[in-house]
Amino acid sequence: MKKLAIGIILFLVIGAFIIIKQNNLDVKEDSGDRISFAKKFSGWLFNVGKNIRDLTGEAAKQEWLPKESYDNDTIK
Repeated sequence: MKKLAIGIILFLVIGAFIIIKQNNLDVKEDSGDRISFAKKFSGWLFNVGKNIRDLTGEAAKQEWLPKESYDNDTIK
């Protein structure tokens, strides 16, 4: 469970770093950049959650069990 928590935190930190670098934001000095970062980061998190929801929904729709085949039945 610790590894999962560390993985999630690492994923979020890397995502934040990428957002800051791609948008040339100065979150240490400029309050406008901090607000912009907060909006972009929350939007990114929302999209990640939406994508996970969509992926889970598609996985749940799949037929995961094999179809029954009576051709190879040895017991008749």
